[in-house]
Amino acid sequence: MPWRSHIDRAVKRIRKAVARRIAALWQHTYRAQFQLGVWKLRYGNIAFYAVLLLLVSASAYLSPALQNVLAIYYSTEPALESLRGLILNAGSALIGAAAIVTSLVLFAMQVNIERMPHGLFRRLSADRKLLGAFASAFLLAIGVATLSTFVGKARLALVVLAASWAVVFILISFMYAYRRALVLINPLQQLGILIQDTRKELRTWSRRAQRAMPLLEREESASATSSPSDSTHDMARTAFFQINNRWTDGTKRAIRHAMSFARRYAEQGDYEVSGAALNSVVGINAAYIDSKGKTFYANNPFVDNPLSSDSFFNDTLEHLRQNAQSGIARRDEQQIEQTLQAMAALVRVYLGIDYSSPYASKSHAQLAAGYLASAVQAVVPHGMADVLLEGQRLMGQSAQYLLAHGDPNDIATLSEKIALIACTGCAKEDYRPVTMEGMTQLANLTFDLLRSGSRDIHFAVGEVRRDVALVSKLFLNVPDTPLSNSHSTFLGPYYSSTSMQSLRSRLTALANAISEAQPDNTDAQSVIRNIERWADGLYQTEKELLLEAVKAKSHFAFDMIHWITGVTEILLAVSNAPACDHHSQEELRKHARWLIATLTWIPDDKDTVTFVENFQMTETLFEAAVNVNRPDNRGGYLVKVKYPSMSYYPGFVGSFLQPELEEYTR
Repeated sequence: MPWRSHIDRAVKRIRKAVARRIAALWQHTYRAQFQLGVWKLRYGNIAFYAVLLLLVSASAYLSPALQNVLAIYYSTEPALESLRGLILNAGSALIGAAAIVTSLVLFAMQVNIERMPHGLFRRLSADRKLLGAFASAFLLAIGVATLSTFVGKARLALVVLAASWAVVFILISFMYAYRRALVLINPLQQLGILIQDTRKELRTWSRRAQRAMPLLEREESASATSSPSDSTHDMARTAFFQINNRWTDGTKRAIRHAMSFARRYAEQGDYEVSGAALNSVVGINAAYIDSKGKTFYANNPFVDNPLSSDSFFNDTLEHLRQNAQSGIARRDEQQIEQTLQAMAALVRVYLGIDYSSPYASKSHAQLAAGYLASAVQAVVPHGMADVLLEGQRLMGQSAQYLLAHGDPNDIATLSEKIALIACTGCAKEDYRPVTMEGMTQLANLTFDLLRSGSRDIHFAVGEVRRDVALVSKLFLNVPDTPLSNSHSTFLGPYYSSTSMQSLRSRLTALANAISEAQPDNTDAQSVIRNIERWADGLYQTEKELLLEAVKAKSHFAFDMIHWITGVTEILLAVSNAPACDHHSQEELRKHARWLIATLTWIPDDKDTVTFVENFQMTETLFEAAVNVNRPDNRGGYLVKVKYPSMSYYPGFVGSFLQPELEEYTR
């Protein structure tokens, strides 16, 4: 019936409305709980002590009324004597309780010695806050017992209130001591105390150096002139640290304690604590750099400078290397990954060192990157593919940080290591994902080099290109099947023309952005110069890879054909950008012609022609020719590809070849 359906719909609407109201109420409840938790975390202690002070003040204000009430109950001497006995017994019991609680808590601290280094145990066992809480409890208990001698009719309210509040404060002291002991036993809190004390010690040494500077500064002659390239080292601070050469002993000891935590808890399987310990190592290094200031010296390839070597950094990196070796020996993948992450974090921290010269190399960051690469390479023989994947990612990220903050040439070593580790997938099938990750990182480095603000990336980009060619050539020796297409899959991050995360897709987006840039855009001009340097000699490696793919009858030949034609189009599109100057335009078009000419090296035997035509190479070339044959493009070049019994003339056709293109299309 109609009225029944109307009622059902109304009931459903009511139910939905009620459900929404209930859901909204729960959301408000959760939000209120969160806000209350935040407020309690920030102001909980202040609120507690404020309430306590308010109660003490209120009791003092009401003491006259309490005096009148107590005077009625304790009007006789036997009653006063019973009150004295009560207070004395309570004080004696509290003294015993304080002794028992102190013994139990200190015993728990001593039992905990097995889980912390000896030096740190001595520091925590003598914690002033903990011992102060116990001392306060003892003194208050003695005070309660002493109050029994002050019991009199005129002071009843004062004695009772003092004894009562003393008992309350003793209980508060016990609770505080218990919570403080839990904090000191907690390894995460121990690490927090460790890094806090280390930072305090480093700040102390920094202040001492600052105060001693007037005694160590040299007078500069009035005729001396300075230039922007001159060093700005803090020589007085350097001299102070050289005189007090033991100033890092406490910091090194803190590093040893943190590494002891990392090893011990990793062996126990508590990776949260071991990770926090390694983060503490990174934090201590950052504090050390801040304290040392402008007293760091970079390596000089021509002059040996003893100040360029920092014993603290060497000690830290050596501890991390040993920790990684310990994890490898136990096949503890998580411990190894945490150590590698700590090394990568140190690379970022060391990049922030001020070498007091704009031309100084980031030598300490390179040293940390070398330790990282060696640690990852040491994992290769042990069959831990997941660790290698994480190591590849960390090495790639470290190389990107070096590129952003240092010289582009600094990434050559990491690029080579990434390529060598990626080659392991050629020998072991389980390591194929490592090859893919290596190609991903090399593609990222190539793209970041193109966007780099440096004016000279020729060497770095050439090294990365050769590393890509090395991995690709070796991987083409791996047997491939038509269904698996392993060559295209694992080399795809660099050479794929279908993936949106591949290098070609990102180059296309970059070329589109350059085409829309204004002629006076300096960033676009810098990127165009970098692309021109990257394209210089590109045809050599791509020709070799194309011939290897064709020889192996690999489906990777399809990717190479499309990659070559696609990159050629990108180079020509960049050459037509408004921000491209005449010299770069000519060079880009020359590189594009050389790159597309690599397709002419395909053998002309029947089997090879049949194989490449399965990938529609002729059609691909013709489409590329049509795409670049536009009114604003005058950099055309005819590429003649000969096959048996036929001749094709696809290519990049300029205005002087327009009739041939029209004849071909007819």
